[in-house]
Parts: sequence; C-alpha cells; structure tokens
Amino acid sequence: MLQLLVITSCVSDIDLDRIDEVVLTPKIDADLVFFTLNASDFETANTNTAQLVVRDTTRLEFLDDNVVQENLKEIELTYRSDNTFDSALINRSLFLDNTGAIQYEVSFPITASQNGEVATTRYQVILSENDIEAIRNSIQLVNEVTLFTNGVVNEGILTLQSKATYSLELSDL
Repeated sequence: MLQLLVITSCVSDIDLDRIDEVVLTPKIDADLVFFTLNASDFETANTNTAQLVVRDTTRLEFLDDNVVQENLKEIELTYRSDNTFDSALINRSLFLDNTGAIQYEVSFPITASQNGEVATTRYQVILSENDIEAIRNSIQLVNEVTLFTNGVVNEGILTLQSKATYSLELSDL
C-alpha cells in the first residue's frame, strides 16, 4: 500500500501536446590530437633549414554525422602543450575538406622553455557561426608543429593535447 502511494505521488501531468517545445542542448567532447615530440622527431625533418615542421593527419569521422551537421551550434577548441625545447614553436591546426582545401585554421605560439623547465601553453578559441560552417565542411585535421632553430636542434620534449567541445541544439523531437 505504501509503495502505491509513493509511486502515484511522483507522477505529474505531462502535456504531450507541448513536446515540440522541448529543446535538448547536449555538449560532446571529442579528442582531436595528442602527441609527444622530441628532438629526434625534428631531426628527421629537413635539417638544412631554420624551420623544422612535423605534421600529422587525423580523420574527423564524427563531423560526417547528419545529427552533428544539422544541429551544431557552437564549437570550443582547447589546446594544452608542455614544452622543454628552448626554441620558439608554432602550432597550426588545419581543418580540410574532402579535396584537401583548408576550411579553417587555428594557429598559436608555444612558449619556449627557460633553463629546461616545462613551459605550459594553453590556448582556447570559441568559433563564430561562419567558422562553424567551415568546420561542417571539414573531414580531416592536419596538425603542424614548427620548431624555429639556428640550424641545431637542442634536446627537448613537447607534448600537445587538444579537444573540441561541440554544443548541439536538438529540437523537433
């Protein structure tokens, strides 16, 4: 008898005629790029130049989803790097379409290390509506790290982690 009282007291009237007014706003975190580079990764690049570049390409399969394509409202890109190189570095993330054309680019400097201590760089960007349209057209992410040297690569380690937080708005349920 007590169970029946508890169950009936938790039920309220639901107006199913207003279901079309329901809007869900989920946020989805997606890992983008995670890597660790050391001096030997840059030495295998072109050692005859003062700018050494390491590249990696990742497919963005989750952007190929119709629900994401139709309901994407905001994207926040977050980067964190820990660096012990004593040289300046630049990180570039290039969002490419199926033909390899750049749709959107994120670029930021990575703080050089002082005396071998870890220098942490954090970078965050929230995309505008125009930028989001460019991301909708993307299927690949090319990440480039450029190390600026005087021809000699000193010892060091660079770790980079990045993620995208996608905010969706789902209505018309």
